[in-house]
Amino acid sequence: MRSVTGPKRPWFAAGALLALAGVSGCGNQYRPVVTPIPPTGPAPAPTSFVVAFSQPGLTPGGTAGPSSPCPTKPYGQPGVVQLVDFSGDSLMALATIGNGPLTFALDTTGSTAYSTNCDGTISTVPISTTLQTKNVLTTSLPENPGNVSTLPTNLLATAAGQYVVEQNRTAIGALTGSPSSLKQEISVAPSVTSVMGTAGSQYIYSISQGNSTDGSGVTWGQCDPSSGAVPTTNGEVDGILASIYTVNNRIPVGICPVYGVMTADTRRAFILNRTSGTVSVIDSSKNQLDTTVTNYLTGNGTIQCNPGTSVCLGAGPVHADLYTPASLLVTANYDSDSVSIISVPINGAVEGYTDTPNFGQVLATVQLPAGSHPAAVTVLQDGSRAYTANEGTGTVSVINLSSFTLQETIPVNGHPRSIASTFNAPIGKVYTVAQDSPYMSVIRTDTDIVTASILLQGNGVDVHTTTQYAGSSSTTTAANFITQSRSPGSGAP
Repeated sequence: MRSVTGPKRPWFAAGALLALAGVSGCGNQYRPVVTPIPPTGPAPAPTSFVVAFSQPGLTPGGTAGPSSPCPTKPYGQPGVVQLVDFSGDSLMALATIGNGPLTFALDTTGSTAYSTNCDGTISTVPISTTLQTKNVLTTSLPENPGNVSTLPTNLLATAAGQYVVEQNRTAIGALTGSPSSLKQEISVAPSVTSVMGTAGSQYIYSISQGNSTDGSGVTWGQCDPSSGAVPTTNGEVDGILASIYTVNNRIPVGICPVYGVMTADTRRAFILNRTSGTVSVIDSSKNQLDTTVTNYLTGNGTIQCNPGTSVCLGAGPVHADLYTPASLLVTANYDSDSVSIISVPINGAVEGYTDTPNFGQVLATVQLPAGSHPAAVTVLQDGSRAYTANEGTGTVSVINLSSFTLQETIPVNGHPRSIASTFNAPIGKVYTVAQDSPYMSVIRTDTDIVTASILLQGNGVDVHTTTQYAGSSSTTTAANFITQSRSPGSGAP
């Protein structure tokens, strides 16, 4: 076979001349070179929404009855849900919901919100820029004797459905389907106030301020310090096996438990006992109190003070958030104007997921300005800072989680009780709403100043973000890990 690079071939030369003639034609012709510009298309969809619920005519305090978080007279207008874009701080959609929303929860995908309402309904809201009132679904629970509506106060969204606190029935309602409907009612300890867990946890925990043995006389509202009748008996957490909707264990906790959180791996749960000033630790793999003895836990499943030191959990813990990569539990301590940072690491599978020696150590309790009364806390998911909604002073405190110091105090709209955050490198944003203001405050975390105030339809009720770690900066698939609600009343600000 002859090489192409060998002697010249007449047929090859003739072909080249014909090709040249075809290109040149008669005279010189201009051949423009066009570089196509692809169309840009529509703007990319938001990577995260801020979801805010509000109520026109809402007046904080003084309107609720002694045994209910709701006003004695219905509001003249329905509640409203608003979706705000994380990147542009712009209102994307809104819709009306039930009358008198108390709080709401988002599912783990951040695609559906569920609000508990004073009219006895649960509103199911699809989170979408095309949201309209006609898209909102409504669920009613069975009535009590005398045609008295069952009042849903708090809710947990799971992969299988929702669990709702039936405040005036001493029960948890398990809901399934779309629209949600009651599948089963689960009797729990008296004065039930909250329900907690994760989207896929084996056990769901109801939190009651009474207990099944000697706490039947405790009623809703007693745990408010202003009641003058704060109970002295322990509360109870009932472990509900989610697969069969049955209480498997009744777990004693401190006095006046008001809130709880569960780790993302579902292995530990933490119950905040406001009157006791303690955190009860539940080993949820065993569905019982964590009785491990560590350098900081003494075997009774309670976090309060570091043994032999003056470093203690602040008085009146009412809310908490977790930072999983560093195994930190951060609590907002309403009665002592402080924030506590607690180390809660556990061992791996080889050691049987047991507590490490330093589990339960109060790393620091950071003092805030007097009268701050932090009602809620959010941890920015780069692990750098925690932000508190200070209901007493109308501010947000910024806590440095490396130095355990108060870094900033930021004035915001109204006196906030709810706070949420999203981080998308290189910045994050923090959002607050207040029951005495129609404006949602937006704080950029690279400057820690309020950069926007977004007008809501009525005063703020509650706020959440559809994911706490958005965009490409996230090390995991964007998801929402705060799937429970937090209604005010009976010790919860």
